Amino acid sequence: MQSPGSSFLHDRNPQMHTSDEVEAVVGYLRQGGESIPNEPVDKISAHLGFLANREYVNDGILTGDQASIDRQIDAHVINAEDVPEGYFELQRRIAREQGHGDIQITSEMRHQMVEAVQADQRAGLGKWVEYLGGDDGGYPDWFKSYTWASVTKLGTFDKEKNEFQKRSRGTTAPYPELNREALAYVYDVLNKSRIQGEQVNGGANDAELQKLLKSGNFGKLYAHAVLEVTPDSPELRKDTRGSWTKFNQTDDPRTARRLSGSLQGHGTGWCTAGESTATMQLRGGDFFVYYTRDEDGKDTVPRVAIRMEQGEVAEVRGVNAAQELEPEMADITAEQLKDLPGGAEYIRKAEDMKRLTAIEKRITANPDADLSAEELRFLYELDREIQGFGYERDPRVNEIRQMRGDRDKPELARVLPEAIREQVQSAYVAYRTVVDQLSGKQRLFRRGEAAISASELEHLFAMRDKEWQENGVYDYLVEQLIENGARFNLVATPNVEASEAQIVALAENFGKDQPYATFVYDEMYRRGRYSDQEWSGNSGGSAVRLSLIPSRYDGEISNKPVETQVRLLRERQAQRPNLSARVPSLLDAVTYWYTLRAGGDKLNDSSAFDKTYIRHFDLEPQAVDGWQGVPGSYVDGGGEPGLDGSVAGYGFGARLAVG
Repeated sequence: MQSPGSSFLHDRNPQMHTSDEVEAVVGYLRQGGESIPNEPVDKISAHLGFLANREYVNDGILTGDQASIDRQIDAHVINAEDVPEGYFELQRRIAREQGHGDIQITSEMRHQMVEAVQADQRAGLGKWVEYLGGDDGGYPDWFKSYTWASVTKLGTFDKEKNEFQKRSRGTTAPYPELNREALAYVYDVLNKSRIQGEQVNGGANDAELQKLLKSGNFGKLYAHAVLEVTPDSPELRKDTRGSWTKFNQTDDPRTARRLSGSLQGHGTGWCTAGESTATMQLRGGDFFVYYTRDEDGKDTVPRVAIRMEQGEVAEVRGVNAAQELEPEMADITAEQLKDLPGGAEYIRKAEDMKRLTAIEKRITANPDADLSAEELRFLYELDREIQGFGYERDPRVNEIRQMRGDRDKPELARVLPEAIREQVQSAYVAYRTVVDQLSGKQRLFRRGEAAISASELEHLFAMRDKEWQENGVYDYLVEQLIENGARFNLVATPNVEASEAQIVALAENFGKDQPYATFVYDEMYRRGRYSDQEWSGNSGGSAVRLSLIPSRYDGEISNKPVETQVRLLRERQAQRPNLSARVPSLLDAVTYWYTLRAGGDKLNDSSAFDKTYIRHFDLEPQAVDGWQGVPGSYVDGGGEPGLDGSVAGYGFGARLAVG
């Protein structure tokens, strides 16, 4: 007797009936006297019946046998030896960025991390099996088999692509969350169209649904269903009425189960939906979730999460792509954060999101709408970076800029020099800090040069400002801002010949006010490999060397070996001599750190490294510990300043100062 879904399974996998597994079952049954036709659908039906027969295989997915279920789940849980090293490095980096320092991951910690990954995967699959084999779903065997075989191949849900990632042997992510409503949707449309032969109407997305039904791909159908039936639907997300629920810091697994359970089935993308992760997070601090109303008027739809650690706000996450906060949730989140320790930083993020949303709405309605000088300075981040609540930069910033094209260029040419002029004060604060440290608080350098005053620096800048206006340097800055979003910072470096030891000490002093002390690679920096003039970069008779250092790498020169980078720099200098393009010296680099901090940048988030890394590729490569390399300076994502090196033959980022 044919199973109604066997034909569908055959269509999905035309080779299924010839697989070793199916052939072995059919052969066994025929030897026992059963008459099974050689048609593919009959063989598949026999195979399904054999699996579901408690006297034969007693397949747990089909029969509910717990011992069989446990074996099948364990077969799909990642093995300890398959957990990639990158996973442990990620945990180490996360710990560092959260202020725990450079933790050493011991064998015991590795064991605990692996167990947590396995526990989340096991729990996730357990929910699928429990539902598939229970009375709630009541699904036929063909659908259970089809669903289980598909789910075990799926990774996490990519909200930007609206699809599930493929799972490999080394995937550490939990299995997809079980959304009962979405699964019911998949069964309903498949049963009607592929089993009953009825026409299914997908409404506005009918063409897409028909294509998915024809392919029968579970992952794509389930992703479609999740978007159709979860809070991501526009109508439900319009309603922001709801309430906050606080889950108190605790070791009690019941609270973790209650928290994770309230998030599952809503497609939040939050790792807290895993019970083991929720357990670990609640051990570190309280957890707040803002739930909005569901179709029954109950506050059950998670929209915002606030995680506390050591008594302060550690994370704020929303349900948009990359876990960004939904714009309409900004005010609600800001109100909650006001009363929480460490919430002020997040309030600014909420304000940034609200302001960006207002600009987005205007530009969407009219791409040629005029933006005020303040709005342009905000959108192009002339004063500071726009901060969001996601792990990544808010994609709307680049989208709006691209939509504008060159529309903003004339006004940017006017406001950008204003923004640079306003950096003179922070540049002087940094300059004076560097001067005092280099001269031992005596305000005199080794050769007796006196530090200049703030008014003298303003006078020097006024002359350079005029020069930059006339020779096209500001035009270059506008060009770079539009093309790759590079924000330039005015840096006033003491134009002196400081010693290697002085500059290293200057870098180490910077680290005293950072989350971590400065790392110095002694073999590169304490061996007299370069002259004091090379480390300092001093030239000319002015007391201060003014330069403009970008927040982004140079796209043309980056990711190339030193030899190539030097050649391209020389070509740039010959083609555009007005820019005075050069690699910042080590003294420039450390002064740049102090300048960013004087301007309000704490240099302790994930953007710090890309903003500060300088490969000093203009210096002659040196043999260091068996490799040829040049110095590299940076402040990493956890806030640790570093004086390190890079292999000359490898490609690394390049940052050029101009002016």
